Parts: sequence; structure tokens; C-alpha cells
Amino acid sequence: MSARVLAHIRRHLVRGIIVVLPLLITVWLLRLLFLVLNDNVTPYVRALLDVLGIPGLERWFARLGIPVIGVMLTVAALYGIGLLGGNLAGRRLVGWIETTILRIPLVRGIYGAARQLLDAFGAGGTRTFSRVVMLEYPRRGLWTLGFVTSESEHLIAEGAEALATVPVFLPTTPNPTSGWMILVPTRDLQVIDMSIEDGIKLIVSGGIVAPANLGRLLRAWTSSPPQG
Repeated sequence: MSARVLAHIRRHLVRGIIVVLPLLITVWLLRLLFLVLNDNVTPYVRALLDVLGIPGLERWFARLGIPVIGVMLTVAALYGIGLLGGNLAGRRLVGWIETTILRIPLVRGIYGAARQLLDAFGAGGTRTFSRVVMLEYPRRGLWTLGFVTSESEHLIAEGAEALATVPVFLPTTPNPTSGWMILVPTRDLQVIDMSIEDGIKLIVSGGIVAPANLGRLLRAWTSSPPQG
């Protein structure tokens, strides 16, 4: 009986951690973002209010309100940058800034990798991944989940036969931002009827957040990508 009780407690404890951990991570990230803004934006807001001659800046409500104003100004600035980047002149300006940044040796590697990573996971309205697939890797009988990064097929000769291959990104668990790319013959791919977001959740959770039966979602590769 004691073993069953311990197993029951352990199972529900792990389930509770899985439920609470994403919330804690979200709160931690929001707190970190607030602290960064508070350290870098709040002093300028306070200085501006001093210049305007607004009294009572040392009172408790001002100490609470000024950081909130800083956050609101930062959000407004990011919104304005987003609007600017959405028109032709803004895109040219952003492109010029990025070109300038990518000419700096040390910054180039960090910024370029970060930008490509965000683009790959769909930030900024773009999406590099087109389909979620499974393939037998690293050996026959073991199935690995991957993301097709381009629908363009590359013909690679295998003896007298030319195989149509596509690039597939194989992410690592639980960090899908790292992994490797391989060219896989399309005949060896099984497409999963699953969104990119659900595929990433499956990777991050280590298989915990998964459909009841992945096998029923598999279908053969077709040259035309799924709509939507």
C-alpha cells in the first residue's frame, strides 16, 4: 500500500510541477523584463518629470507609477517601431540598420544567429518551418520529429538514381533552438498533421504534451505543402 501511495504522490507531484513550471517561468521572464526596463528607462522618465517640474516624485505612489510609465513608453516605442517596419520606407531603414550591424565582426554572429532563429520560429510574421515531419533517425526503427525548412527539393544522386531531398531541421529536447539540419529523401518522410506550434510544444515537453496517438496523424509526403 505504501508503494502505491508513494507512486500516487509522485505522479501528481510531477503533474503539478508541469502545470506550475510554465507559469513560474513566465512570471520570472516578465519580472526580468520589468527590472531591465526599470533600470534603463525609469531614470530618464524621472529626469523628464523633474524637468517638467512635476512635484511629489519622492512619494510612494510616484515610485510605483514612474516604472509603470516607463513600461508603457517602452511598449509604445516598440509598437511605433513595428509600424515603421511595416511600410516601405521603414523596411528600407531597418534593412540598412541590419546591414550596418552585420558588418560588425563580433556583433554579426550574435545578431545574425538571433535574427535567423526568431525568423525560423515565426517571429515578425514570417515562418521558415513549413511542415512537421517524422523520419527514421538515427537508425531504422527509431523515429525522430523534425521541421521542414524549405519546400525546394534538391536532387542528390544515389548510384544511378537521383533522389529528391528536402532540408529538415532536427531540434533537441527540451531546447528546440538548437539542433542540426539534414537533407532527407522525401520518400523517407512522414508528414504529421500538426501545427508548427504543436510540434514545438511536443519537443519542449519531451513528449509529455502529445496527441494520444501520433501514428494516426502520419501521412505520406506530397510535393504540395498543406494549406494554412
